[in-house]
This record gives sequence, C-alpha cells and structure tokens, in this order.
Amino acid sequence: MTEKVKTSSDGQFASQAVPMDKRMKTVTLFGSLSGFVFMTTSLQAGAGMGFAADFMTVIKAIAVGCIFLAALACVMAAAASKTGLTFGQLCAYAYGKIGSKIVGFFIAFSLLGWTAVDAGLMASAINAIVPALPYFPLSLVCCVLFTLTAAFGMKVMSKLGSLCVPIIGIFGLVSMILGARSVGGMEGLLAYVPLPGSQVKFGALVGMAIGSWIGCACSLLPDFIRFAKSTKVAVGLSLLFMLVINPLMLIIGAIGAIATSKGDLPYVLAAQGLAIPGLLIGIFGNWGPAQGNEYSCALTWGNIFKLEHKKMTFICGAIALILTAFNFFAYFGSFIIFLSNCVPAIIGVFVADFLYTYRKGYPPAERLQFNFDWRGLAAVAVGIALAFAPLPGISQIWCVVGAIVVRLVLSAIGKNSPAKIYAA
Repeated sequence: MTEKVKTSSDGQFASQAVPMDKRMKTVTLFGSLSGFVFMTTSLQAGAGMGFAADFMTVIKAIAVGCIFLAALACVMAAAASKTGLTFGQLCAYAYGKIGSKIVGFFIAFSLLGWTAVDAGLMASAINAIVPALPYFPLSLVCCVLFTLTAAFGMKVMSKLGSLCVPIIGIFGLVSMILGARSVGGMEGLLAYVPLPGSQVKFGALVGMAIGSWIGCACSLLPDFIRFAKSTKVAVGLSLLFMLVINPLMLIIGAIGAIATSKGDLPYVLAAQGLAIPGLLIGIFGNWGPAQGNEYSCALTWGNIFKLEHKKMTFICGAIALILTAFNFFAYFGSFIIFLSNCVPAIIGVFVADFLYTYRKGYPPAERLQFNFDWRGLAAVAVGIALAFAPLPGISQIWCVVGAIVVRLVLSAIGKNSPAKIYAA
C-alpha cells in the first residue's frame, strides 16, 4: 500500500508511513487530538454565531456545519489511517509530487495563522485576568511556548492535550449552565434576538461553523490520526469530535455570548465570577491546538524542504512569531471565512480519490507517475470559484461538490488518467 518503512530518526515518521507496531493506543491518541478540539477558537466562533442570529438558527447552522465537517473528516481519517501517511504525503496522490508541495505549503501556512490567533487569544485571556502582564510581549512568549512543546512531538502534546479535556469540558459546561440560567433557561434562549444590524445570513453562519475546524480536518487531523491502530478507531474518533465535542464547543460559545455579551470564554467565565477557571481555559485551550498546528506544519514543510522535524518546527515557530508580532489575531473572523470557502475544495479532491481513483488502495509511492497533476489543481480552482460565486444556498457545499465532480470527470477520461494507471 505504501513504500517500505524506514526507521524514523525522531519518532514522528515525518517522511514515511507509521508502521503498525508504532501506532498509538486509542486513549493516548484521544489525548493528542483533544488538544486541538477542546479549543477556544471554536468557542469564539460559536460566540460570533451567538451575536449574529437567534438561538434556534444558530443550532441549525451548527448542525449543518458539523455534519459537513464530519463527512470530510472521516474521509481524511480513513485515508490517513489506512496508509499511515501525513497530509503532505497524501497530497502527492491527489496533486502530483510538485503539485502537492503547492497545496501543502498553502495549508501548512494557514495553520501558522491559527497559531498566531491562538497566541493572541491566550495572551488576551491572561492580560484580562492579570492586567499587569502587557498583551503584546505576552503573545510573543505564548508563541515561543507553543513551539517548544510542539518540537518534542506526540508524547508531550498528548500529555498537554489531556489537560484540555477536564479544564474546558467541565468549566465550559458550568459556564453554559450558568449562562442559560441567567437568561431564563431554554425559554430565554429561544426568546433571544440579536442586536439590529448584527444579523447574518444562514449560509454565513454555516460558514463560521465550518471555518472553525476545516483547516484541522484537512491537514492536522490526518497528521495525528495516522497513528490510529485501525480505520474503525480513526473514523470513530473523527465522528466523536465532529458530531459531539465540536458542536458542544460552538454551543457553549454561543450561549456565553448571549448571556454575557462577551466573545471569548475566559471573559465569559470572568463575568460569571469564575476568573481562575477562565484563566486556565485561556492558557490550555489555546496551547493545545497551537502546538498541534505547528507540529502539523512542520511535518508538511519538512517533507517539502527535506528538513528534520525538530528543526522545521523551530522554523515554523519563527514564522508564527512574526505573524503574532503583526497581530494576525485581529483578522480572526475574516480568516475563518476565507478558509471555509477554500479548504473544502482541497478535501473534495481527496474525497473523489478515496471513493473512486484509489478505491482499491493507494499504490506504493514509487509508482506515482505525476510530478504535476493538473487535474487535482483544476478541481480545486473550480471548487473555490464556486464558493465565491453568488450562488444560492451554502457556498461550502458548492465548493466541495464542484471539486469532487471535476476531479471525478477528469480522473476518468484520458488514457493517462490516475484512475486508469493505478486501476490494477
């Protein structure tokens, strides 16, 4: 299925498949993944939705967005667990060896944008509770800490990620209960009406729900889930995170915004008299996903530039530090909308390949004959164009369906198409 496994020098298997005897226990993998699912960026996206629509509309948008994310995440998880390959390595099958570097570079860079956002969120939360610590230098320190833990790989990230589950899970639920009670329970939530001029269309709300996690579903998830012992475990964890935990994070954020008019859970908890839990969430709820972003970026860029994982991690950290210094956090809303309209097309190509082109299994890497597979890149271009076109309905669905259809058509025609070359 994949090329013969060589010994990994750093234990991260950045340039080859993860062998079955090095796969993780489900509990350990859950801890690693939890670090970037129990995160404050999803809570903040939920808060943005809470400010922009009535509560039932928010719930419907979350349901549509998370079902969409679950479908895409399951395909990425299945491909990664079956092959043991990273997102960057899988890209070679979809876009060719050179084309994969273009797509991989773009997605990996977007993860560093998330790292800068997390640095801003973490620094903002600490500054709100301890005003003596100034925001700007604090955000830079946070970014450095993310890089240090990411450099030590999965074991360290798993331990830190495991802290996110009880901290955000418990206090997030407490905040949700307190917030619901403060507005009169479910009746009060259903009666909530956003401020005039702040309402957005349903499609935009769905885009916010999708954008909160689409980058992770594309790149970060396969980089972690390749350590799963079976496809069943990989898909099961993806469904748990996408249909249970991520919707819960979005709902907690929305209720907090409705109850306190605050857009970030640490501030919500502080307004509810729970400043210390708010501080803990501000720290661990951003540290977990941020280190995962840098880890994944280092894997992808390490394959592109042929650098050892730890060295590449520090380079990624330096770039994230520059983005943090330029206050990339201020562009959070525009950033997730942009990703939600672009990344589904990239995953759409993987979906088409998984279900059709490579339905009998991915060929060994040495059999890859495309340095630049224009078919995959053409499908992405069409998908993105449809996402930004003034079409009715939800732009992300147009985006992914368009990419899938174009990839399927182009893969089926021509004697040199991937579907025919690797059919045996």
